[in-house]
Amino acid sequence: MSTLTPQEIIIALNELGFTQTAIKDRTGISQASLSRIYAGRNGDPRLSVVRSLEALYREVTATADKA
Repeated sequence: MSTLTPQEIIIALNELGFTQTAIKDRTGISQASLSRIYAGRNGDPRLSVVRSLEALYREVTATADKA
């Protein structure tokens, strides 16, 4: 499990070149929810949202580590 918060995961994915739209497309999380988490207005997202973000982050960082 990631030690990053959902907000930190979104920021890290942005730094890796992912837009909120790309994150939405890969996770199924609405862009509005991503925007609220990113802005710190949703401090307690649903567990399913957290797990989706963590899964994408693990996938992306595992791929980056292999490159």
